[in-house]
Amino acid sequence: MKDLAEILEEELSEAVEVKNTKSLHRYISLLTGNYVEQNIHDRQYNELISSNKEMLASIKEGFRRMDERFAAQDERFVALDERFVALDKRFEALQKQIDERFAATQKQMDARFDASQKQMDERFDATQKQMDERFDATQKLMDERFAAQESHFASMQKQMDARFDATQKLMDERFTSQERQVNRQYKLISLGFTAMVLVIAAFNLTIILS
Repeated sequence: MKDLAEILEEELSEAVEVKNTKSLHRYISLLTGNYVEQNIHDRQYNELISSNKEMLASIKEGFRRMDERFAAQDERFVALDERFVALDKRFEALQKQIDERFAATQKQMDARFDASQKQMDERFDATQKQMDERFDATQKLMDERFAAQESHFASMQKQMDARFDATQKLMDERFTSQERQVNRQYKLISLGFTAMVLVIAAFNLTIILS
């Protein structure tokens, strides 16, 4: 920059008449300064453009790598999806197998339960029949015993009624006989009392007459 300013100052000094060397020096300094600043600005601009291009290239490269990574991730996800689909198919097959085994087991359990229930019903019916037969036999035996007891009680009642009637008749005869005896005694007492009264009256009359 210093060499350029000196060269320009010498060339202008030789080309034109310089009245004020200081003004020429300031002019050359300003001119070279503006040139240098412009040059620096251009260089910085070019560097910025180059840096931006490099940055854009790096960004593009980064995006390309990211796209490649995303593509790889997509391939991995596709592979995972295929694995999940395979797992789903295996799970569906396993679920189907479990359902079939459960259905077969349930059918077998239902058949065994029905057989057991039928056997229990038959045993219950047989037991119920035996109990009914035993109850009927016991009821018949009790009815026969009650009938015999009722017949025996009827016979005893008849005998007791006959005895009670005989006793009542005998007591009535005794009460009648006693009543007759009492009546006879009452008549005799009445006659004796009347005779005494007559004797006393006769005795009093005899006394009075004497």
